[in-house]
Amino acid sequence: MPGCNAPIADDILLDYWVRDVTDSDETDPIEEHLFACGDCSARLHQITSLGAGLAALVRLGRVKGILSRSLLNRLQRDGVHVRLYSLSPGETVPCAVFPGDDLVVTALRADFSAADAVTLSVMGPGGSSIGRVDDVPVSRVDGEVLWALPAAIVRQMPSMRLQITLVSAGDTRAELGTYALDHTASPA
Repeated sequence: MPGCNAPIADDILLDYWVRDVTDSDETDPIEEHLFACGDCSARLHQITSLGAGLAALVRLGRVKGILSRSLLNRLQRDGVHVRLYSLSPGETVPCAVFPGDDLVVTALRADFSAADAVTLSVMGPGGSSIGRVDDVPVSRVDGEVLWALPAAIVRQMPSMRLQITLVSAGDTRAELGTYALDHTASPA
């Protein structure tokens, strides 16, 4: 059987799978190609298999970092229990993790009109560094960065205030927002 002469790019297949491609002008040609092409259909099947594996890894507490909104939505459709906190710059929000939660996601909203990427920094009590993620690509359309931690890790954290800062990447290093989470420890 000959290979595909015009394979669908992996990023387009991924967007199609997580339903980032929803306009029929975009989906119709993809679906027509998938119905006619065994190679691209097999690649889409591999992506969906990886997605099921990703949901299982999230439930095991093995996934953390930055997520896209479409991937978060897909995980939720796949049955992952997500605790979501949304913050705008300057806000302080009480937070906790509850039994049954698999993933804790903090949605940090900001004006990304002058930024292509950001640095996310997390500080704990006394200014202690808890974590940092550099060069996080941002979507000017979405206007948010989604930071995810396994619920199992959050359950082990004591009560504390977490200070989160988003700074534009590159030479400007402009602060885009500071946020605070007042975390309440899980009962022992």
